[in-house]
Amino acid sequence: MSVSYADTEQLAEQNKRAITQCIAQGFKRDMIAVVTFRGREGSKLSVWDRLEPFNLRQFSGNYNLLGNPLFTEGDILVESVYRFKGQAAPCVILTEVDFQELNEISIRKLFVGATRATMKLVMVVSEPSAKLLIGSSS
Repeated sequence: MSVSYADTEQLAEQNKRAITQCIAQGFKRDMIAVVTFRGREGSKLSVWDRLEPFNLRQFSGNYNLLGNPLFTEGDILVESVYRFKGQAAPCVILTEVDFQELNEISIRKLFVGATRATMKLVMVVSEPSAKLLIGSSS
């Protein structure tokens, strides 16, 4: 499943809708990972701690004494595609998919993000990128 967004407000709404639909399909909150196509610093989601009514759990930028990453409190995991590489979740919402051209880097990031899902993948794609993806499939 794929949905598009035009601005930050629609990005938030489409992510809330995707999470709600995944829960309605039987995925528990701890089975869902929202994986942003952007890095942690470039992500709009990394500054949000909530997507009403969902609390977001994400890397705080700090580590404990053993070197393990520390996370904020929350129900739904938010990670960047870079940090989530090598991990998986039953349900992945690959979000903030936004690129200027469908080049090798974009294709690799799409591949890594999409293959993190073991059962369900939802993509939240910017309108310009959605047009590029649709155009590349014809």
